[in-house]
Amino acid sequence: MKNTCMNTHIPKKKHAKKIWPLCLFLLLTSFLFGKHMYTTKSFIYSKDDSPSNVTGSAITPTETASTPLPIVTDTTQVATPTAITAYPTKKGFILHWKKMKDISGYEIQYSKNKNFKNYESINIKNRNTLRKTIKKLKKNTKYYARIRAYKTTKNQIIYGDFSKEVSVKTAGTVTYLYKEGFYSEKISSAVEKRMLGKSYKKNEVISLSDLRYVRVLHYNYNGKIKSGELVVHKKIEKKVVKIFYELYQNKYPIQRMRLIDDYNADDNKSMEQNNTSAFNFRKAVGSTNLSKHAYGLAIDINPRINPYVKNGTILPKNGKTYVQRDTSLCTGKYKDNMIQKNDIVYKIFTKYGFTWGGDWYSLKDYQHFQIN
Repeated sequence: MKNTCMNTHIPKKKHAKKIWPLCLFLLLTSFLFGKHMYTTKSFIYSKDDSPSNVTGSAITPTETASTPLPIVTDTTQVATPTAITAYPTKKGFILHWKKMKDISGYEIQYSKNKNFKNYESINIKNRNTLRKTIKKLKKNTKYYARIRAYKTTKNQIIYGDFSKEVSVKTAGTVTYLYKEGFYSEKISSAVEKRMLGKSYKKNEVISLSDLRYVRVLHYNYNGKIKSGELVVHKKIEKKVVKIFYELYQNKYPIQRMRLIDDYNADDNKSMEQNNTSAFNFRKAVGSTNLSKHAYGLAIDINPRINPYVKNGTILPKNGKTYVQRDTSLCTGKYKDNMIQKNDIVYKIFTKYGFTWGGDWYSLKDYQHFQIN
């Protein structure tokens, strides 16, 4: 029995001795082959997500077994983006641009420095994207932004030139946010500096704390989206923001919307430039009483094509063509944009409790909407 047991165990030991060198060989081969595969891996720049590096690449490295694609700039193959606009939001800004053909995507750069030192970069993969919201920025701060397009081929990644930079200042202390780009805030020190001695003069009727700075978007006469600004009384800030949002949704054109302080608070100069404005501490035309504008309770819309008319007095003077309110007789270029009773502008303003100066009997102030 002992011999039998010895015979049954000896073959197993011999078999194990034959196997272990093979196992060692396979293990060593796997290690060497794996090391070779690891050291021969390379990186290719893909068009997926990526911040740029300092050399201007907008492409994120992605592991692959091929060599990196060369990155070149060729404006003959990739055009420069146009119609770049930026408008502020509560904690950032929105960048908007015109659609382009024959591209793969876009790279956006933004910085607090006009020379784009220490910039941040965002890659847009979808070539049909025409806007991007930049969030979580410092409030009440000026930023610069620019954009370029790129095209990815089998052999290379081709960039066009950057657009001209645009600047935008983020919001300050927001008191009411309705939609992105449509909000109101307290009068900041920067806005106060613009207003003092111009639209705002020290008085016992209204204080700066009674007023609100309003930011809205609007289409201009060229169909481009612009960021407009107004100062109104705080009791109508929400209504005003909503009114201009509805005008924006209806693509109603407003040529420009800047604080009247940019015209040294000169109402005539502002009207001549067809500038839409609101607060201005002044008396009503031909009166010793304060205008509703002095309380921030009136807004003048596209004043050149909607003039003030009384006893032969026309303001602004270059709005004379638009005294004729019948579009079939008026010869003005923008006659179709004149405010008419029961049109979209009239309906929106009156819905929120405003009255229209075009309804007055003693005079006609076609630009003017006010609220008590």
